[in-house]
Parts: sequence; C-alpha cells; structure tokens
Amino acid sequence: MDSLFIKLSDLLGGQVAPDHLKLAFAILSTYPSALIFKKIQSVSIKHLFSILYTSYIMLFLLKLYDGFIHVSAISILSFSLLKYLKDSYSNIAWINFIFVMLSMSICHIGRQLKGIEGDTQLDYSGAMMIITIKLSSYGFSRMDGYSPRQATTKSTSSISTHAEKMKIVNEPTLLQYFGWVFFFGGFLAGPSCEYMDYIHFVETPTPENQGTSSVPSSSWLPALRRLGKSLIFMAIIVSLGSRFNYFEALKPEWSYLPFWKKVLFIQLSGFLTRCKYYCIWYLSEGACILSGFGFHGLDSKGKPRWDRLNNVNVLDCEFAQSYKQLSENWNIGANHWLRHYVYLRFQQLHPKNSIGTTLKTYIVSSMWHGFHPGFYFFFIIAAILQLMARQVRRTIRPLFISAVDQTPIRYWKAFYDVCTWIASIGFLNMLVPCFDLLYVTRIMYVWRQVYYCHFILMVVGSLLFWVMKPQLLRLQKKRLSAMQQQQEVDSLGVKKRL
Repeated sequence: MDSLFIKLSDLLGGQVAPDHLKLAFAILSTYPSALIFKKIQSVSIKHLFSILYTSYIMLFLLKLYDGFIHVSAISILSFSLLKYLKDSYSNIAWINFIFVMLSMSICHIGRQLKGIEGDTQLDYSGAMMIITIKLSSYGFSRMDGYSPRQATTKSTSSISTHAEKMKIVNEPTLLQYFGWVFFFGGFLAGPSCEYMDYIHFVETPTPENQGTSSVPSSSWLPALRRLGKSLIFMAIIVSLGSRFNYFEALKPEWSYLPFWKKVLFIQLSGFLTRCKYYCIWYLSEGACILSGFGFHGLDSKGKPRWDRLNNVNVLDCEFAQSYKQLSENWNIGANHWLRHYVYLRFQQLHPKNSIGTTLKTYIVSSMWHGFHPGFYFFFIIAAILQLMARQVRRTIRPLFISAVDQTPIRYWKAFYDVCTWIASIGFLNMLVPCFDLLYVTRIMYVWRQVYYCHFILMVVGSLLFWVMKPQLLRLQKKRLSAMQQQQEVDSLGVKKRL
C-alpha cells in the first residue's frame, strides 16, 4: 500500500510527502469508523472496536510495530501501578507521571538517534505524545477518586473543581481502560480525551452516543465543516508549502533576496507551518464529532455544541493580540493538560512558589515536545516575550479604555488592537524556525539573514517601555483622578437639584 501513497505524492508534484498522505488517510478512515461506532449498541463491543481498529491502523496500515509495542507496554505499566501500588505509595500518581514522561523521553531520544527531524518522516511520536497526556492525567484522576477512602490522604477539598469532576472512583476494567487508550478518534495526533469523559460518552445512554434523536443527526454538518476546513488548509499546503518553508531559507539563493522579502517569507512560512497542524487537528476533530463524542450539551439558544474535543480556534490564533490568547486557543488539549495536570499539581506541592511552578511547567512542556535545542530556544524566548507583553498590556492598555465606563475609546482601541496583533503574530512567526529547523546553527543562519531584527526590536522596545513606564503610570493616575473629580462634581450637581 506504500506504493499507492508514493504515486499519489508524485501526482501532487511532490508537494506532500507520502508519509503525510498516509497519516491523513489513516485519520480520514476514522470517519466511516465513527459511523460504525455510533451504531454499535453494546458498550463492551464499542470498547473492543476501538482497540481492534486502532491496532489494525498501527500494525497493518502505518506499520508502526515498535510504536504499538511501546504504547501497549507503558499503558499496561501505568494501569498496573495505579491498580496494585496505590495502597503502598500515596504519591503513586507522581511516580506514574515520572514513568510516563520517561517513556515519552525514550521515544523522542529514539527518533533523534534515527535522524528523524520534525514531521519529515512518519513515526509514532505523535501518538505517544497523546498517550502521555492520557496516562499522566489518568494517574492523578484515579488517585483523586481513591484518596477519600484513605484516612492518611488529603481531603478532596484540596483539588480543583475540574479534578473533582474528572476523578475516577471505580476501578476500570482492562476493556474500559484500553478502549479509552486506543479510542480511534484523536489517537494518532489528538485531540486527547479524559477517561471520565470517554466513559460517560460510551457507557451513559444519551442522545449523542445512541443515535436515537435529532441531536446526533446534527453531527453531520459540524463534522463536514471540520472536514472542509481541513481540506482548505491541505490545499493551501499543497499550493504553497514547497515554496514557503524554512528549509528553503537554508539554500544559498535565499540569502540574495532583499531584506523585506526575507521577512515576508519568514512570516508566510510560519503561517504555513501552522496550517499543517490545522489540517490534521480539524480532520481528527471531525471524526470525533461524527462519532458523537464532540457533543458538549446545548448553548443558550438551545443549539447543540460540538466543541468538547476542540483542539484549535484558528481565528483566535491567527488574530491573537497576546501570547496568552494564542496559547489558550492553540493545541487546546495539550494546554488543558499542562494547566490541570502539570501546573496546578506542582502548585499543590509548593503553593507559594509560583515562579518555580511556572518554570517546571515550561520544562515539562519542552520535554513533551522533544529534546532538540530548537524547542528550548522557542519556549525560553516565548516565556520572556510573554512576561514583557504582560507588563506592556497592564501599563498601556488602560490608556485606550475609557476611565468613566471602561468601554474602548473609539478608533484608538482599534489602533491598539492592530498593533498588538502585528507584534504578537510577527514575533511568533520569527520564532517558528525553532520548531521546524530544530538545530541552533540552522536557526541562527535564518535569523542572521534578517540581522536578528526581532531581537533588536525586543531590546529597543523594552528599553523604551521601561523609560516611559513612569510617565505612563502617572498618566493613568491622572486620568483616574480626573474621572473621580468629575464624578464628585456630577454627584454634587444631583444633590443641588434635589
């Protein structure tokens, strides 16, 4: 079957690699599988269907034999730790977390030793990253549900509302557990799902998973919308991807382009890099919606919501005015995991050390992505930019908001929004080579060709901001004082009339 994807790649002019086509086909095949899954009435057969179907894809279509063994082994280890050692070790959830992260690290190190870079060659690292999210969250959720039975453990009052909702009280059977681990929707590239969400979906008789009411019939339209969006991004990649990517910037002829063309090239290449993720995530999300899993209740107008497994909001990413907004709408499943099962869990251990907790979370995020130096370059610089942007926002944004009623000042607020959008996305695209090129020498070569202009802007902008910050804060106080005086005058006028 490999020859088929090679021929298809040739028909597309070599714009899309055969391995990328194979992955897209594997995810696309989950659409008819979702329809079959929805029609199955037996809960046990539903679990078994996911296990057998995903195993078939891994072993016979993608031929990722080592990946199948690795995923199965770490899943059995995680299940066994939480089943047989939870009485012996109160911190078994953290032990499980460490084992799962070590397993993920072995996968990343293995692919680096094989010389696999980025997404240039199909391997099982994407599936392993999703399994890491699943199994590490499973450990904490299982202990959250088990701890109240033990007199020696902390009470549930110390866990968050989300953790309370996701705690696993009943010991899963192997069929339930592996049905969740191997659930075909999102197995290869996300979105990930939590155990309790999966169990509620599969084992609780509701309209969205029984196929017996008008709610699931409406899943066709949102599923097809996701598929359509995926095909649009695929078309963009096929038409522009071979000309605008950071590897093209490593060629000698690229160095002869004018400065402004190089900057535009980097900006467009950053967008096209994200398009690959948009394409795969929308494709996976559509299958989840078609199976009924994406159903998230009804909105205020009584219309079905299909965003339970939403992994990206493209417009909020591409028009983000801050890195906070960008991170909240990009790879939502991973960011959900980092918040609830990394940051908040570290915070429980050291409640007063917020800086240390943030640093540990960034380290875990970097390890989850891999060990190429480009990842660490990206996250370190992005963290610095986020801290700077937070200070700028707190100091400058209030000047574009009315001090009287806190509404945006006409035109000026729009000007501020455009400037913050250009800065946020512009700097982000200058950092994306870290993710694609991975190695310091390559990254520095591209940045050197544009004279490290983004770093110069960062330094100059920071210096100007710190010089002007006292005056800006005084201006804020002056506006607030004037507003308070006006309110007092207005109040006196009302009293006189009375």
